[in-house]
Amino acid sequence: MSSLSQQQLSFQSAVIAVGSTPESIIGGVPGAMNYTQPFYTREHAIQTQELLEKLSKQSRPPKIAVVGGGYGGVELAACVKRRISKGSVALLTRTPPLEGTRAEPLVNQALSKLGVTIELCGVKSITKKDDESLQIQRTNNENDNNDDEICWDAILWTAGSGPCYPVSNNNNNNNKFGSLGLERVSLSGRLKVDNNLRCSWGTDETMNQQPATTIWALGDCAEMVNSQPAVPKTASAAIQQADVVANNILHELSEKNRISSTSLTSYQTFEFQDLGMMMSLGGPNAAILAPTQDDSIFKPLFTPLLDISRVGLGVADQVMKQVISKSPEAESLLNTKLGLSFGGYGLGVDTESTPGTLAGTLAGAARRAVYAVRMPTNQQRVYAAVSAALSTANALAKES
Repeated sequence: MSSLSQQQLSFQSAVIAVGSTPESIIGGVPGAMNYTQPFYTREHAIQTQELLEKLSKQSRPPKIAVVGGGYGGVELAACVKRRISKGSVALLTRTPPLEGTRAEPLVNQALSKLGVTIELCGVKSITKKDDESLQIQRTNNENDNNDDEICWDAILWTAGSGPCYPVSNNNNNNNKFGSLGLERVSLSGRLKVDNNLRCSWGTDETMNQQPATTIWALGDCAEMVNSQPAVPKTASAAIQQADVVANNILHELSEKNRISSTSLTSYQTFEFQDLGMMMSLGGPNAAILAPTQDDSIFKPLFTPLLDISRVGLGVADQVMKQVISKSPEAESLLNTKLGLSFGGYGLGVDTESTPGTLAGTLAGAARRAVYAVRMPTNQQRVYAAVSAALSTANALAKES
């Protein structure tokens, strides 16, 4: 709520799940707030779509920079390059994209195949020139002031995030939030929660002394400081946290109101279950990654399943390669232009170097199907499935 419209609410339990925003990160880079297009919310996605539509119609090939080497930056760079194939797309990131994850070799190969340039650097500032083009002052390991003459038509920002308002509001410049003094993590500004996802009060010595009214937090605005490994800031983690918070609220209310319930016998502690990852690689293609955590109950199942599928589809790719090689037109359309493949061949991916992953057009179809199934109602599931099929067909028709 804004300061101009404040209300006081009474409650027995409250949940803070305001999400994250790039504003605190972008605000620290001179010119970024004014001259970049963030890519975090639905509104940002619509604005980005309109910007790309405008750039695709200009007479000369556009030059587009995507800042951030996480999942969002990689997916956005791949999709932009697929949409504006004649344009120049560069991914600016401090470290190699998705460094240290199972997806790292796959992403490097797929982006290289698409023609996305990866530049390891930081962004110091952004300025606009008289001709409306944008210039980035960069830093890298070789040159602290890499001030090249490259002019960009657009800069899309996906790097970094912090908690949204009001958690991000810090008028008192301390690590407390709100009149109750909820504890915040000093480095990230996120709300400190315990393993039940209950917000903490006071110092580390008194954080277990909770008032009568409990406040919970989940998602990108919350952080479990003692969790090893750290809980990822992903939708999968937030969905799992929501189930735990819902159970704990009902259990607490049943205790307060003296309602007996056999299904809510105790508070639940949150332990992240690594379910793997799905990510878009542009157009109809995607990648499915098996869980990496050794204690994940799904790793023994998904890893060999994806490996077997990867080998089988790799054989199918080789057969398709031999068939279409007899027709230069078909090879140019299916491989060069559309990059379609059963496995990773059409993406330029060496499947032997990417165990525990499955990439290609069928993985893209599976990814869209999973998202459709996870919709809350049947009507939304049908709409999501039909919308995905139509948008993919329309995109492929334009590219061909």
